[in-house]
Amino acid sequence: MRLSKEIKAAFFVLSTILLFIFGFNYLKGSSILDKQKTIFAVYDEVDGLLVGANVMINGLSIGNVTELDFLPNSTKIIVTLKVKDKLNFSSKSTASIYETGVLGGLAISIEPLFERESIVKTGDTLMSSVRPGLTELINRQIEPLSRQLQSTITSVDSIFTGASNVLNRQTQEEIKESISVLTSAINAIKNSSVIIEEILTSKNTQINNTLDNFEKISANLSNVSDELNSFGLTSLLSNLEVSVDGISSIVDKLDSDDSTLGKLINEDEVYDNLNSSIESLNILINDIKTNPKKYVHFSVFGRK
Repeated sequence: MRLSKEIKAAFFVLSTILLFIFGFNYLKGSSILDKQKTIFAVYDEVDGLLVGANVMINGLSIGNVTELDFLPNSTKIIVTLKVKDKLNFSSKSTASIYETGVLGGLAISIEPLFERESIVKTGDTLMSSVRPGLTELINRQIEPLSRQLQSTITSVDSIFTGASNVLNRQTQEEIKESISVLTSAINAIKNSSVIIEEILTSKNTQINNTLDNFEKISANLSNVSDELNSFGLTSLLSNLEVSVDGISSIVDKLDSDDSTLGKLINEDEVYDNLNSSIESLNILINDIKTNPKKYVHFSVFGRK
């Protein structure tokens, strides 16, 4: 049996429509063959969330946004979500709107809780939240910096205003003169450094010779020290130290009362007795010289 052209055209149109519906749902992340749950989340604002946005758990797409609308007699927005029926997370889970990238695309991430007593089913409403996006985070960081910058600019403006009021023409001229003097001093220092560099360059040979002479003198002193050591300076110093120790011992004995010289030096009685004996001896010698016959008896014929 041959089909007419009208039947073939109708069959082709129906097939095209079915393929379009299937492809459209596939591109949205849903499938007409998969069983799905319809759940809801209510937000104060959705920040540009669109129908068809992905619904994710841990980065895996589990459904999409199918409808956005206001709640009756309210400015809050109810978002309709379709997710896979086989997912058994709790109805106490949270649906958070977040930015998917730098370009600002939005999606919903479900932060799942798993409780067997409250498994989510069609018609349930999840808790909701909105995560700050990259732009908002940047604005939060820039806002205090902006306030500080504005305060700094105001302070600098006040400083310049005060400086303009304080610095009259005479003060400005004095500052200019001081800067000129400072510039002259810097130039003089620069010229002096150039002259010193030229002198060092011209006298480089002499400076090197002087340094060489210092090295030679140091070497000669080292040689002299070695020669003194070779001549027995160490033993000579040792002998001198022994001699000094001997002299020190003699001096100690002289200062002691145990020795005869020590007693003579330190005791006045010994000194007086010795002095008296010497005087008596001198008197005896003088008397012998004066009257020798008194002490010496000599006769040719013998003793009287």
